[in-house]
Amino acid sequence: MGYIICIAILLIILFISLKPKQKQKVIPLDKVLIPEHWHQILVEHILFYKKLTKNEQQLFKAKMVRFLENTTIEAIHFELEELDTLFIGASAIIPVFRFPNWNYCNLSTVLIYPDYFDEDLQFSNTKKGRYCRFGRHR
Repeated sequence: MGYIICIAILLIILFISLKPKQKQKVIPLDKVLIPEHWHQILVEHILFYKKLTKNEQQLFKAKMVRFLENTTIEAIHFELEELDTLFIGASAIIPVFRFPNWNYCNLSTVLIYPDYFDEDLQFSNTKKGRYCRFGRHR
């Protein structure tokens, strides 16, 4: 009798774990709403985007929107601006642009830190021995 109960429990667990997961409703890329002012910003600052055809630029922006909708971007000790967000989105799309169905399924948050920190990873621009994006300052 105990074997039957164990088998029934295992079958229930197996059924639940193999049950297909509900897919998240995905809007086709050609239906994604894209802010109009992004085009000019991207043309001015992102050479990769500038060299794309008009259709590829639309696809690029749609992929950026999809990335930014699914990824949280947090600024640490500074105010995040729209340009920062666009740079992050473009940086995520450029390496995978030619992969048609690529998405960052294992990336949920991007943390952006200021360009200065010391050996203890404290953010202080007055302390000796601080680091910045161009190397160590003494």
